[in-house]
Amino acid sequence: MQFTKTILLAGIVVLGYSPAHSESDDWAKVHTLTVRGIDELYNLEMEKADKTFDEVIAMAPNDPRGYFFKGMIYFWTYNLNKDRQAYDKFMELSDRVIVICERLVDQNPHNALAKFYLGGTYGYRGLAFQRNGSLLKAAWDGRKGYSYLKEAVSLDSTLYDAQMGFGLFSYLVAKVPRSFRWILNVLGFSGDLEGGLNSLRLAAERGLYTKSEASFFLAQFLFVEERFDEAYSYMNGLLKKHPENTLFLVLHAQWEFRQERLESAMESARKAIAINERKKVKLGDEFAYNILGSAHFALNEYEQAKKNFESYLDRVENKSQVFNNTYYRLGLCYEMLGQRERAVWAYRQMQNSDNQWNAHFYRRGQQRLKRPLDEIDRLLIRAENASSLRRYKEANELYERATRFQNIDSERLALALYGLIQVSYEQERFDDLQRYAQQLFALKVQEELWVVPHTHFRLGQAYAKRGLVAEARRQFEAIDRYDKYDYQMRLESRVESELAKLGGVN
Repeated sequence: MQFTKTILLAGIVVLGYSPAHSESDDWAKVHTLTVRGIDELYNLEMEKADKTFDEVIAMAPNDPRGYFFKGMIYFWTYNLNKDRQAYDKFMELSDRVIVICERLVDQNPHNALAKFYLGGTYGYRGLAFQRNGSLLKAAWDGRKGYSYLKEAVSLDSTLYDAQMGFGLFSYLVAKVPRSFRWILNVLGFSGDLEGGLNSLRLAAERGLYTKSEASFFLAQFLFVEERFDEAYSYMNGLLKKHPENTLFLVLHAQWEFRQERLESAMESARKAIAINERKKVKLGDEFAYNILGSAHFALNEYEQAKKNFESYLDRVENKSQVFNNTYYRLGLCYEMLGQRERAVWAYRQMQNSDNQWNAHFYRRGQQRLKRPLDEIDRLLIRAENASSLRRYKEANELYERATRFQNIDSERLALALYGLIQVSYEQERFDDLQRYAQQLFALKVQEELWVVPHTHFRLGQAYAKRGLVAEARRQFEAIDRYDKYDYQMRLESRVESELAKLGGVN
């Protein structure tokens, strides 16, 4: 799961404050039902939660909370599998929340809670627009939600749950890549990474109903910022509080996989699958199988990887949401197992896309359709897997073997050299890193364009580690000379983080 989808994977909002007025004669019961629905939501009992929020709406039809929380079920469903019907239902319910809250504000301009729900609704509409690829709409509604939350807090400073909205907006805006900075000029807002994290901490620690979801978002952002100890402290708290939330388990499995702790990753993935089997549900099930497939692939266990990738595909309802890297690795598994025809089928399932991850693997898949794997390709696959597991000596030997093939072309030589650069960086062999970088820069690369700016990035990091600030900054700034390469947005974001560590961003 990629960064943006992972952020939205369990976007479950629990902001259940009581408004000042209600036509219900038994407001305590409305509140109790709302809390029950929220608990059902966190237990991933979606049908029960849906019915509970219907009861809330029936008891208090002119109050925003029932519509708001019911909408979150569909918001979450859309972000998980991009189901268009769920998107439409979420928008319908959010429209209803807006109508109710605007009427309450008309009646009393100082109604902090009505503005609070308006802020939350617009904020989540912004996230839904982002997931839908409508970045400008996402920015406008996100900004509008932020403004309403600001007004709410100015009227009632005890609304600590509003800090979650501030945190989400401030952090995500701060992470907008350079190539989309025009959106910030339109908004007149620059974001605040540390401020966003601090707001989320405040919601996680002092919020009445946002502790879990603020912890969830905060944990993910901290993980992205490589503050792993703090990220895991929040994630472990969530797993302790909601031990059978399979989406939390799947996210934990993904983290462990990225930390090269494969046994732990597979343990969490298998636990999620077992819980779903027992509960007769499949929330997150497909992702658990995908993680298992990825783990076996990294171990070069291609038969087991193939079976788990196939299980993942069997369970995905919306095949258009399958990331190209899954089809690509499945195709590689088939080829490693001598099943070229099945590999061709897998490569042909990939779709061209503006998404940076999908675009990279789509391009690689087109290469594989033209040319079956040969010994050089097999060495590079095994070397990359060894490197991902921190088996650096093995990876170094495999990459070196690949470079010695007389028939190796510039594209694959660049991949091998970049692999050696990665290994050298991890082992802090900076002289070797520079030597490999100079060899790579001398190549005429026409397809794997991304390796050149990424090599500048690694050089910049290496110089920074040695305290050579001016040299590091020059390497990071050199990346601005390149455009239209794989993973460009992600690299630009990382460059800004590195420049900030050096004491400024140009």
